[in-house]
Amino acid sequence: MTPVPAALTPSTPPPSPPPSPPAPHAPRHVPALDGWRGLAIVCLLLGHFFPVPGINLGLVGVHLFFVLSGLLMTRILFLQKAPLPLFYRRRIARIFPSVYFYLPVVTAVYLACGRPVDLFELATAASFTNNYLTNGTPWTMPFGHIWSLSVEEHAYVLLSIVAIASRATLAGGIRAVGIATAAIVLVACVYATVFAGRWTGLWDNSEVAAFGIFASGLLLLLGARGRPGPSSRVLPAMLVPGLMLLGLAAHWWSLPRVVHLLAGCGAFALAVNALDRAPSFLRSVLEWPPLRQLGTWSFSLYLWQQPFYQLVRHEGLHPAPGLGLS
Repeated sequence: MTPVPAALTPSTPPPSPPPSPPAPHAPRHVPALDGWRGLAIVCLLLGHFFPVPGINLGLVGVHLFFVLSGLLMTRILFLQKAPLPLFYRRRIARIFPSVYFYLPVVTAVYLACGRPVDLFELATAASFTNNYLTNGTPWTMPFGHIWSLSVEEHAYVLLSIVAIASRATLAGGIRAVGIATAAIVLVACVYATVFAGRWTGLWDNSEVAAFGIFASGLLLLLGARGRPGPSSRVLPAMLVPGLMLLGLAAHWWSLPRVVHLLAGCGAFALAVNALDRAPSFLRSVLEWPPLRQLGTWSFSLYLWQQPFYQLVRHEGLHPAPGLGLS
């Protein structure tokens, strides 16, 4: 009788295929990033309702949001290489419904209460252009905070265009985002030199205000390439909280806006890209459930706090109920 080859006997199961390697740059939830977002909204709310003398905490909060957005959007566009239609659908679904609910509701309340309504402010907020098209006078309506959403929307469009042209290779993405970041730095230095102290509204323009978004994205790409960037060799763990403190100090009131922008956002961008290298105590703080929950609510809080902030700032409402109503 001819023996059956061992490889074909029932007692020998076929070899199982090797496990598939994880997709490179696959999305994973990082709890500390929720806490970072929560820290950003806490800073912004404190800056609006209980300002700390000497530190512009409102701007600190915005810049913390910007560097986080830069990290996340660059990861989606350049590392995960999300299709652009999907990218835009998700951005629109996250931002537009809330904004286009907020604007008419506030306008209707103003009309019902007999308060003045400024259609120019409404139009520039609705078109995400109010970081450019402002009239230089105090806001009639609580739409001034849309400036930072305008910067983010403009940056997302530019990042997506850069991604189309360059994301075929990581080196191409690094080069393109690096050029965009360098251009922003150059424009910021020109503004600081030519318009020093004459028109602070320039610093809300997207061509400079988006620095934190692009700098954070560039650092992410450099880290993915293995070039000098946030790593255990270059960035010791205790340097992460140091960078966060440096970013905070760079927002001292008397410092020029170019310092707030380049030094402040630059330090925050390094820190958020290196959170996985941060000491355990800092990660524990950022992973604290209440702070993470605030991060989950941050967009709604950011959007709806503005009417109450305006009542506190211009009409004498006490900050405590103003913050509570937010």
